[in-house]
Amino acid sequence: MVDLVYGRGITDIVREIPLYMDLFKKMIGIKFFHSKPAIYGSADIINVCNLHCSHCYWWLNRKEENQGLSVEEWKDTIRKTFKKERILFVTLVGGEPTMRPEIIELFCEEMPRRVCVVTNGYFPLTRFKNLYFYWVSLDGTEEAHDSIRGKGSYAKTKENILEYIERPVRNGKPAWKDIWLTMTINTQNYSTAIDLAEEWHGKVNKIGYQFHTPFMKGDPLWLEFGEKRNDIVDSLIDLRKKYPEFVINSEKQLLLMKGNWGGVGTTPVQCPSWAILSLDHMGRTKQPCCIGSADSKSLKPICEDCGLGCYSVLVANGISGA
Repeated sequence: MVDLVYGRGITDIVREIPLYMDLFKKMIGIKFFHSKPAIYGSADIINVCNLHCSHCYWWLNRKEENQGLSVEEWKDTIRKTFKKERILFVTLVGGEPTMRPEIIELFCEEMPRRVCVVTNGYFPLTRFKNLYFYWVSLDGTEEAHDSIRGKGSYAKTKENILEYIERPVRNGKPAWKDIWLTMTINTQNYSTAIDLAEEWHGKVNKIGYQFHTPFMKGDPLWLEFGEKRNDIVDSLIDLRKKYPEFVINSEKQLLLMKGNWGGVGTTPVQCPSWAILSLDHMGRTKQPCCIGSADSKSLKPICEDCGLGCYSVLVANGISGA
């Protein structure tokens, strides 16, 4: 059996028993002693991207630092941070992380089957032996996606996904299990959220939703709290009831998205931003969260308007408080 829990097989679970024990201890500390340990990790492994998406937080604070850590420097960083902190899973982002396959390979070697890669899918997807899965960003159906990421980008990503899942099994499971979709909902694409799921259901493993998080008031992409947003959330809840094994968001997490669950202004309050150890392309810690910056003078996300899935799922599971 190779897919017991979200792609974790028996071999994975047995190998990771010490990590689950550590997670249990961390949860006890959080619940009873108000400790704030890092549970998950995030790393911007590259400061370059092939696309310039209109909704992307990364471009807001990007500085002209095209250099990044070398393989050996990342190895040292992994061991001094993620492995030292006994981090359960790490998500690799950028920029576009698939432009540095040697770093993805390194993470997979250092943390086998505990590495997820967030990608725009524009380049062919490499079969990494010890990868957990790919988070492929599709921001709505083709027309909406292309309006955000550029004409032809949806077709290119779709082509690469279909090419990947047609390959033979990997580690005893079909290749489609490696592909999870993620959609960031905003004012341009909200009407296509359900259609996207219907298009890809039965072709890939999972789909997850989050809402666009603004860095400034009046952001035209931010879908404000109110009736329209509530209707979208309700439709996603209905979608989850229809496809409970496909839609990754829980109902409780989705309900959080109807209002402010994150904080006040740019300060986390309910959000457990400490639970994800986030590093930039130079191995520096990002603040206040994974879409923030290591530079204290950079723009900060507006926590009271946050729509991030990675933190809201923690709050939905009882991990909260800055």
